[in-house]
Amino acid sequence: MKKLTLTSGKKATLKEMSVDEFDTCMDCIQFEMNGSEATIKNQFSTSTMWIRAGVEKCNDKFIKSLSVQDRADLQIAIQEYNSLGE
Repeated sequence: MKKLTLTSGKKATLKEMSVDEFDTCMDCIQFEMNGSEATIKNQFSTSTMWIRAGVEKCNDKFIKSLSVQDRADLQIAIQEYNSLGE
């Protein structure tokens, strides 16, 4: 486990995810192409999935307390912490 303080000052404890949990979260990310421009679909549900799987003692109250920037930063931190060498 790794303790993390977000730029907003909120604290989170990252946990190790199983390979299956990590893969499920990675597979959740969808892109939609409009010509040469890619748009990420399901951004918030994907973010919530990463946070629920990668943060110790995570609940709705904690997730609702996060700003959009907190959610994005936390998702990246979870991915980096659980990186499988990709």
